[in-house]
Amino acid sequence: MSTKSRWPILTVLVVLTAGLLFAGQSYPAPQGQSAMGEHPDASSPEAHLQMLTEKLNLTADQKAKVKPILEDQAQQMKAVRDDTSLSQEQEKAKMKAIHGSCLDQINGVLTPEQQAKFKQLKQESMEKHKGMKEDHQ
Repeated sequence: MSTKSRWPILTVLVVLTAGLLFAGQSYPAPQGQSAMGEHPDASSPEAHLQMLTEKLNLTADQKAKVKPILEDQAQQMKAVRDDTSLSQEQEKAKMKAIHGSCLDQINGVLTPEQQAKFKQLKQESMEKHKGMKEDHQ
């Protein structure tokens, strides 16, 4: 699969993943990378953790529990992206499963109030993503 043919699906997956976790918040690209950097992983687990901490007011204990979840997700997503034996559909399905598992694990660390806010953030992100997807069709 050529890089050109993978770019649209990776873009959609990154937008979906980042959108669900970022809920519309944007972060500058890491130094040395443009906003549309070579790698679609412009948002690190640390940036995700920072956003969740700000949006959900995570405690130090919650941050300590959420950080390895986000780091594990990043490693799993990289492994899927690097697996050239997968079709686009297989890659998309695996990414979606990894992301869903991550969200479930994070949700398990949150208080009921934080869970409600997290659910709202995910919904807002999904609506924003749906609008972006429609704009590109």
